[in-house]
Amino acid sequence: MADKQQIDALIKKLSERMGTPESEIKNAVQSSNYSKLLNKMEPAQAKKLEAVLSDEEAAKQFLNTPQAKAIIKRLMG
Repeated sequence: MADKQQIDALIKKLSERMGTPESEIKNAVQSSNYSKLLNKMEPAQAKKLEAVLSDEEAAKQFLNTPQAKAIIKRLMG
C-alpha cells in the first residue's frame, strides 16, 4: 500500500491536472463522496469510475492492473 507521502504527491498532481484544490480531493477521498470530482469528468468515464470506487474489491482489482500502476507511476513522476 502507498505511504502517506506517495498519497499526498498523487493528490497534488491530481489537483494540478483537474484544477481542483487539494483539500477538496482529500475531503472526497476521506468521505468516499466523489460526486464533485466525478462531475468534472465525461459522464461515461465518471459512471465507470464511480462503479469501481463503490466496490472495494473492484477498486483493488483495478489498482492492481498494469494500466493503473502505469498511470500512478506517471502521476508520481
